[in-house]
Amino acid sequence: MGEALAEWEHKNFSDILGVTLVGEAQGSKGNGSGRVHLKDLESDLRESTEPLQITSDNLDSVFFERLNLPFKREESAFGYLVRCYRSVVRVASALARKPGPKDADKSLAELRKSLTRYSGIVLSSNDMLEEAEHRRSVSHACRLLSQGTNSAVGLPDNFLAEVVAEMDSESLAEAFNPIINSTIANPRTLSLMNCNPPLMCLQNLTSVSALAAVVVRHPQFNPKGATNGKQLQTAMLLGPYLALTTNGNDPRFVNAHQRSQAVTDTRVQIANLQSTVTNILFNMLKAGGNVQELVLEWMSKVMRMNLERRKMQFDHMKVSSQGFFVNMGAVMVTLSKPFINSKKDRVPSVVPRFLIGKFSNRISYDLCTRLSATKNDLELLSQEIKKEIKISASVDKKDSKRKETTVIATKTSNAKTIEGKETKSKISPEGKRTIRKKINMVTEMFFLTMEALHLGYVRTLQALSRIMREIVQCQETIEFVGGENSANPMAFGMKLQLNSLRSSMVAMKTHLLDPKLLRKIFSLYGWAARWMRHTYETNPNMFKAIPEYFAADICNLYVLMNRFEPIMLRSQPMEHVMRLVVTLMDSNLLKNAQLRGQLPDVLTLALPVGSIASPDHMLVTSPFFTKGLIPRLLGLYVQIEFGENQFYGKFHTRYTISQILKYLWQHPVYHESLKQYERTKMIRFINMLCNDAVWLLDEALKHLEDVKREQKEMAAPDFIRQPPFTRRRREAQFMQLQRTTRSQMNLAYSSIQMIGYMSQGYREPFLSGELVGRVAEMINYYINKLNGPRVSSLKVKEPKKFGFRPKVLLRELVRIFLIFAEDLTFLKAVASDARSYDATVFNKAAMNLKKRDIVSEGEQRRFRKVLDKLEALAAEMKMEEDAIGEVPDKYLDPLMATIMTDPVMLPKSRVVVDRSVILRHLLNSTTDPFNRSELHTSDLISMPKLKQEIDEFVKKKRSVAVNSAKTEEKKSSASDTKLSATDFKN
Repeated sequence: MGEALAEWEHKNFSDILGVTLVGEAQGSKGNGSGRVHLKDLESDLRESTEPLQITSDNLDSVFFERLNLPFKREESAFGYLVRCYRSVVRVASALARKPGPKDADKSLAELRKSLTRYSGIVLSSNDMLEEAEHRRSVSHACRLLSQGTNSAVGLPDNFLAEVVAEMDSESLAEAFNPIINSTIANPRTLSLMNCNPPLMCLQNLTSVSALAAVVVRHPQFNPKGATNGKQLQTAMLLGPYLALTTNGNDPRFVNAHQRSQAVTDTRVQIANLQSTVTNILFNMLKAGGNVQELVLEWMSKVMRMNLERRKMQFDHMKVSSQGFFVNMGAVMVTLSKPFINSKKDRVPSVVPRFLIGKFSNRISYDLCTRLSATKNDLELLSQEIKKEIKISASVDKKDSKRKETTVIATKTSNAKTIEGKETKSKISPEGKRTIRKKINMVTEMFFLTMEALHLGYVRTLQALSRIMREIVQCQETIEFVGGENSANPMAFGMKLQLNSLRSSMVAMKTHLLDPKLLRKIFSLYGWAARWMRHTYETNPNMFKAIPEYFAADICNLYVLMNRFEPIMLRSQPMEHVMRLVVTLMDSNLLKNAQLRGQLPDVLTLALPVGSIASPDHMLVTSPFFTKGLIPRLLGLYVQIEFGENQFYGKFHTRYTISQILKYLWQHPVYHESLKQYERTKMIRFINMLCNDAVWLLDEALKHLEDVKREQKEMAAPDFIRQPPFTRRRREAQFMQLQRTTRSQMNLAYSSIQMIGYMSQGYREPFLSGELVGRVAEMINYYINKLNGPRVSSLKVKEPKKFGFRPKVLLRELVRIFLIFAEDLTFLKAVASDARSYDATVFNKAAMNLKKRDIVSEGEQRRFRKVLDKLEALAAEMKMEEDAIGEVPDKYLDPLMATIMTDPVMLPKSRVVVDRSVILRHLLNSTTDPFNRSELHTSDLISMPKLKQEIDEFVKKKRSVAVNSAKTEEKKSSASDTKLSATDFKN
C-alpha cells in the first residue's frame, strides 16, 4: 500500500469511524473532537512498530475494539455502524467529484463492506456483544427500520440489502427474527394512530428478498393450530393490523362540526395501513419461488378459514372481523392492479379450471352455487380437463429431451418473476401454447381477490345498507311514539339507538367509501366482468361453472353504490359490466331467478341521467346491445313469472324493464330490433304485459276504495277522540296503504304506457288470434273502471299522493284503442266481451274526453266514429248469435262455452277445445287444463272433420236465418200492400 493511500485511509477512516489512536483522546470519553481512543489497537501497533494508522489492513481490530466500548445513551452498536455507513456514502460522493489517491475507492468499498458485515454480526446472537448491548442494537434497528429508507432518521438506501449480502442464509433468521418479534402487536393497545411504525419495519425487511423469506417463514406469519378465522386473525403476524377499522363510538362521527375532518383523518390513516400491508405482501410475492408460494398459501388459508362468512347467518366468534376483510380486500385489489392495468391484455391469462376444485386447492368452491352448471356438468368439465392435461403432459415428455437445455435456462432466468410460476415446457412442438400444470400468478391473484371481496367488502356494504334501513325504521318509530320531544320512555331509548346507528353508519362509510379504494374496486369488477364475458365466448360450459356470487357481487356493488356514491359510480366505465348483465339475463346461463330479477336494476345505471335520448350512448351505438338487448329484456320479463322470485319482486323487475324500454324506444334502431324478435315469444310477452296491467289496476282501484273509506273515518270527530297511540297506529297503517296504492298505480301506468308506445309501430302481434281477445278485454276493463257506475268510489282527497292520474290513464287507453280500432278483428273482440263491454260506458267515456279536454278534438271525433261502428257491429253480432240459436255441446268449447271455429284435441286428456282458447291458455301455463299434464302448441291435434261439421252447421243456421228474414220481409211487404189498398178503398 502506498504512503499516500495509507495516509488517506487513516484520515478518512478515523473521521468516518469516529476513532483515534493517539492518547490525547483521553480514552472513550474523548476530547473536543469527540473521537474514541482505541487503546488496545494503539498498543498493538506500537509493539509491532507499525505506523499508528487506521487502514484497510486493521479494520477488523478497529471494529472489534470499538464495538466493545460503551456507546452514548441514545446510541447502540448497530446505530453506530449505520452512522458510519452514512459517512462512507458522503465520502464516496465527494470522491466521485474529486478523485483521491489511487485505489481510494476500493479502500472505501472495503470499509463499506466491513460496516455491513459487522452490522449483521451485532444483530446476531453471539458472544461479540454483551446481552444488554445486543438488545439495544436490536431495538435501535427496529426504530430505524420503522422509518422510511434513505431518510435522516431511517436506514440508508441499500444498507439492509448489503447487510444481508454479507450474511449466510442460516444466520438470517437468528439475526432478524427478534426484529420481526418486535412487530407482533397487542390488539388491545394497537390502533390506527400507532400501527404504522411496526408495519414500516416489516415493509423495509421484506424489501430484501432474503429477508422476505425470513418473514414468511416466521412462526407467527402463518401460525399453525388455528381452527377458525377468528383464532387465525388473532394469532398471525398481520392479523391485528388488518383488523383495524373505524371506531363507531368515536364522538367526532356524531358531532356535525367535527365529522368531516374526522372522516378525512381516518381515511388517511386507513389508506396508510392498507398501503403498507400491500407493500409487505408485494415484496414477498416479488421474491418469487417458494416465498411466493408461501404467501399465496397464507392468503388461501385466510379464505378457507373464513368460509362461514359466505353464509347469510354465521357465528361472528368463529370468523375474522368485518374490518379485517375490508382491509384484506383493499390489499388484494391493490395487489391485482398490475394485471388489471397492464397494457397487455391479461384476461386470456386467467385459467378457469381454477374453479374446478380437483385442479386447485387454494379456494374451496365445492359448496358454491354455480351460475347454471349442475354436479354432472362439473364432473364432465373435470374429465375434459384431465384429458387436456394428459395430452399436455405427453407432449411435454416427448419434447423435454430436445429442449432440455432451453428449459433449464428458461427456468433459471424466470425463477424470480412474479408471473413465472409455470413449470415444464410452455411451447409445444407445433409452437402452440399448451395446458400448464400449475396455475399462473394472474389466475391465483384474481380468484383470491374475488373471494376476499366477497367475504368482506361486499358483505359489509350489505351490512351498511341494513343499518341505513334500521335508521329509517328508528326515525319512523320515534315519530310514531310522539316525535323527538316526546316524554315517552320508548322515544328516549330509540333516540339513543338512533345516535348509535348514525355513528356506526358514518364509521362504516368512512372505511368503505374512500374514493381511491372505490376506483380500484370498480376497476377490478369491470375486469372481472370482461373475463366472464371472455369465458362465455371461448368456453360456454366453463362459464356456467363460475360461482354465482361472482355475478351477485357485481350486481350488489353497483346497486348499493348507486345509493351510497351515485356520482362516483356514474363516472366509472360500465360497458363490460353491462354486457355481462345482458348476457346473464338468459335463464340458461343464470338459474337464480331472484338474481336475474336484479339485473335490470344494474342496467338502469347505464341510462343517461333523466333518460334523455342520446345517439352517442353505448346502448345505441353498440351492435351487441341493439341486437341483443330487446330479446333478453322481453325474455326476462316473461321468465320472471315462473321463477322463484317473490311476488312483488316480480313487479319491481318488470317495472324496471319498462323504464329501460321506455328509454330505448326513443331510438329507432330498437323499433327494428323489436320487429325482429321471435313472434311466439313476443306474443307471450304481450300476454304477460296485459295480465299485469289488469291485475295491478284492479288491486290499485280496490285500495283506492279503502283509502276513501279510511279518509272518511279519519276525518270524523270520533277519530280525534281516540287515544294518541291508537291514532298513530291507524295513521301508520294508512301511510302503508298509501305507499302500496301508489306503487301499484305506477306499475299499472308503466304497463299501459309500454303497450302504447310499442303498438304505435308494431300492431301485428297485439292483434294476433291468441292475443286480440286479451287486449280487447284489458281495454274494456280499464275504460269500464274509469267511466263505469262505480267510478265515484274512486274519488279520494289528494289523488296524486296515491299515484292516481285518471285523466292520464284514460288518455293512454283511448290512444291505444284508436290504434287497434283500425282492425275489424279487434272491434269484434271488443264487442264480444260480454263481461266488460257496455256501449253506455263507452259513450260516457267519450263525454269525459270532451268535457275534460283529455285528448285532442281530432282524437275525440275518431273515438266517436269508432263507437258508432262498434255499436253497429255489436248489434250485428247479437243478431247472428240469435240466428244460430241452440248449439250442440260437441260444437262448444268446454272452457269458454263458445262455438268453436278451429277445434283441436288435447293429446293426453283427449278433450276437444277451440284452438284460439287453448293457445291463450298456453301463454300462461304449458299444461293441459283438464289433467295438468305438460302440453305445448306442437302437441295439438287438428280436427278437420269436426271443423267442417261446425262450419256447415253455422252456414246452415245462417242460411235458415237469412231465408226466414226474407220470408218475413215478403209477408211484411204483402201486408203493407193490402193495407194500403183497403185504405184507398175506404
